[in-house]
Amino acid sequence: MILKSRFVVPVDAPVIRDGAVRVYDGRIVEVGSAKEIVGAESVNYADAVICPGFVNAHTHLELTHLHGKVKPSADFTDWLRRIVRVSIESPPAKEQVVEAMESGIRQSLASGVTTVGDITRWPAWTREVLSHSLLRAVSFGEVVAVGNRRQLLTERLEAATDDHFMSPRLAVGISPHAPYTVEPDGLRACARMAAERSLPICIHLAETRDEERFTSSREGPFAVYLHDIGVWDDAIPVAGLRPVDLARETGILGARCIAAHANYVSDDDITTLAKSATSVAYCPRTHHAFGHATHRFVDLIQAGVNVCIGTDSLACNPSLSVLDELRFLHRGRAEMPPDVLLAMGTLYGARALGVADDCGTITVGKAADLAVIPLDTRIGKPDWTHVLDTDHAPSAVYVSGVRYRPSRS
Repeated sequence: MILKSRFVVPVDAPVIRDGAVRVYDGRIVEVGSAKEIVGAESVNYADAVICPGFVNAHTHLELTHLHGKVKPSADFTDWLRRIVRVSIESPPAKEQVVEAMESGIRQSLASGVTTVGDITRWPAWTREVLSHSLLRAVSFGEVVAVGNRRQLLTERLEAATDDHFMSPRLAVGISPHAPYTVEPDGLRACARMAAERSLPICIHLAETRDEERFTSSREGPFAVYLHDIGVWDDAIPVAGLRPVDLARETGILGARCIAAHANYVSDDDITTLAKSATSVAYCPRTHHAFGHATHRFVDLIQAGVNVCIGTDSLACNPSLSVLDELRFLHRGRAEMPPDVLLAMGTLYGARALGVADDCGTITVGKAADLAVIPLDTRIGKPDWTHVLDTDHAPSAVYVSGVRYRPSRS
């Protein structure tokens, strides 16, 4: 099969005008000029851009059913309380989780996302759904163990690392939720387990200003939050460290770690993240929805940190589209080169998830994970970057050479 388009954007190589991609047995076997790559079985996407499938490095697909029900507010812990109220204190039935996952998968694929780093509180249910889907995924089992629930650490670690549904397209990881919901000993246990089993880690880190107050002194809104949800006890330790330093000291940071959000990082934090080779998953529209201070993703990139893109969940974001995130950044940060933005939404996410050997670029030997995005034909001489100036959804999406076709049901 040969796919042709006005532009092919490999990400790791120069853009090809009037390009083509030859696919065989789910892999990319040739990339180049449409004049040189010829064959009988070809599809011509004339006024379009072919780019790698997008990588959503941080999302919560099982919260898809909360779309429009729990709106973000300036008070982050108030939002957390409402999330707990609707999804944790009254645990959802398996059918609800499955339905939310299936909807999230459909929305992801339709938006051109072909790989996700998915956080899950219900790994046995969500991984079964992912295993039957077209998506490529790293499923991070979430661990919460604080206060009177610290005794659940072993049980939750075992559930988080269950590899029953692992496959070439589905890997397993660990997500110690955050420094305010996993105590230092729990963070160390997660880090040890990840090291022993060579598993990736994803942690919500430096997401709000109040996180530092809690890790430094065990005070502030997160302490009140833990009281309110009934898990507080006085044995919760005072870490006496800032969040990034705590993650470093407990062994969480490293080349296989994703720090989700990193909304509030100092110069020293940036140096620590860079030295440890930790990736940062920046969620632009979620960051905006909560009214956070300007994100330092440019400083992080300049320091050598691998910054990728996440959508977080539909409980705080209007869509699961990485392309929408890139367009949001493009419009708000016009100084950012479009090729860097595209790499953040593809290659850098693949690196963060440890799947860059299979996806993230249009490269011979990699899986044919591709998104075809229409150009605006009203523009006289469109450039590939104009896909960031429109709202066009992908017209075709391929995972391992298989075209995603939305269900009619």
